Amino acid sequence: GHGGKRHVVMFPAGLKPVTRAEILISSLQDTTVRMKSKFPGVDSVLQVQSDVGAVVSLSSEIVLDGNKREDKGIFIESDHPISVYGHSGDECCEGEGFLAIPVDFWGTEYDIATHINSTVAVVAVEDNTEVIAKGFWAGVLFESNYYANGDNITFILSAGQTAQLQTPLGYLLGTRLHSNKPIGVISGQYYASPSRSKYNQMIEFIPPASSIGKNFIVPPFFNTTYLTLHYYNMGEDNLVTTRGKNVNRSSRLQKRGGYMISAGASNPYYGFAEKPVILTATPYTISPFLLFVPSLDQYSNNYKFHTPTKQNLTHYIVLLVKSKDESGITIDGQKIYSKVESLDALLINDAIYLVISAEVSTGQHYVTHPDPNVTFGLILYGFDDTQSYAYPVGLRLPPFSAPVAA
Repeated sequence: GHGGKRHVVMFPAGLKPVTRAEILISSLQDTTVRMKSKFPGVDSVLQVQSDVGAVVSLSSEIVLDGNKREDKGIFIESDHPISVYGHSGDECCEGEGFLAIPVDFWGTEYDIATHINSTVAVVAVEDNTEVIAKGFWAGVLFESNYYANGDNITFILSAGQTAQLQTPLGYLLGTRLHSNKPIGVISGQYYASPSRSKYNQMIEFIPPASSIGKNFIVPPFFNTTYLTLHYYNMGEDNLVTTRGKNVNRSSRLQKRGGYMISAGASNPYYGFAEKPVILTATPYTISPFLLFVPSLDQYSNNYKFHTPTKQNLTHYIVLLVKSKDESGITIDGQKIYSKVESLDALLINDAIYLVISAEVSTGQHYVTHPDPNVTFGLILYGFDDTQSYAYPVGLRLPPFSAPVAA
């Protein structure tokens, strides 16, 4: 499964001041949820009902502020496993959401998914957590100290403490984070603008390097004509390939390098690599969003989730499933085919995968298959006239295992 009883959430800064931030919680069972933070005004106890979930609105002051350490991590603990999502933005031009990865699935080594207008945020769950950022391409100012290309940035975090790194024009592509204790990491771009008047933050909670996959399905997206796919290579040379309608491209990536292609947004694609690689997709809607594309081995069996609550957002789910398993899937107790708005198919290693898109209402939803051995991917995205968001609804990840001393 992909739920957990312990989460720590943070909200990185975008280009524009945030006016709202919310945490969205869903659970398969009624459960008590306790929220704690060193930041004032956050501590609370919630009774989360399995049939409706919970939405927690926060002060915009909880958003990280500058390239420095702050006590802005939010601990979320529950009696039963829950799924947790974050969403923030303003009322005009900027917004983004993310799946919060449970603490049990954190790690101590991360490769960063970012390029221009880079942002990286880190949060610790234990005191005396040492974090080292190395391998970035551009200079970074952190707590009044300038770090050039090739320098290491080292800092110590206490439990619940956050640290943010942002570069306005340079790149953090190629950065790897090392820590002596598990950390949570969000990366992406603190803004991307398809026009001079519209901006959007593009971020995702990312899994540790040990949990990154090699095979991916990129779905089509409504309300856009093209997208960019970014492959972020890790510690070894790699070969990545993208296949789909009118697309069949391969590229040899050097250690810690990246690769970007543009393609039509109305078709699905199959991306694969010889070795683990991070793949993100950015459809260029009115305001673009960043999607961490889940690998096939990260698919789960059931997903209960709550959409962001901002008014006027239109929400869509995308289901990624083998054709032989599609008939058993239900959404809110109804067969998935009763909700279908678009349907595509891909042939992957002699298996036919269906890519099913459907609009969903604001609120909580439940997508599941009765056979616990059947897994499928689920992506949530949405937009209105000025902003958008996207994230995987869940990631089935291996629990953290501390390295064994030599």
